Amino acid sequence: MRVVKVALVLCCSLMLTACIAPLIAGAQSQLLWALIKPMVGLDPNEVNLFEQPLIKDRMQPLLGEHYGTAVSLLKTADEIQQEGPLFYVLSNNALTQPLADKAGFVWNSQSNQMAILLQQQGKQQIFSEPLAAGSTAVANASSAAGLTWPSQMQPLLQLQQQASQAVASQVEQGVSNSTQTLSDAASAAVATQH
Repeated sequence: MRVVKVALVLCCSLMLTACIAPLIAGAQSQLLWALIKPMVGLDPNEVNLFEQPLIKDRMQPLLGEHYGTAVSLLKTADEIQQEGPLFYVLSNNALTQPLADKAGFVWNSQSNQMAILLQQQGKQQIFSEPLAAGSTAVANASSAAGLTWPSQMQPLLQLQQQASQAVASQVEQGVSNSTQTLSDAASAAVATQH
């Protein structure tokens, strides 16, 4: 009889845990909304945005060894911005070259998903939290098509796509030229033997 009561209590507690888990996740999103919404238009450094535990505790595991670099670049930003459900910070690099070091932080308030774009030494990486549906974090721009980005960050993503297409075109042209050279050399060798 006592075993049945213990099993019943365990079963009820498991069901309650399953009901409460989504509420806790939703509560985190609401807390982050309450934190970041009043900060729109403010300097992220003045309000210590990237030192806030709700943000820092999510960014550190997401970025791993790139955390320090990303935060250093993001600290050059001068404003927290909002575009629809997206809250974002975009670094201001004194260098205006297309491949200058840059970083962007985005939090989507609808999906509670955080993503960071890091462009360093001409190489671009995108770090994204998995969606609730269980999608995996991505580490390159081509896999990031499903993410929502603010319009100010679109040119950064397009630059990477254009650079990738240019490299692919150059490789294809180089392979074609090498193949033609080898073909010409083989033809000349066959002609001299006859």
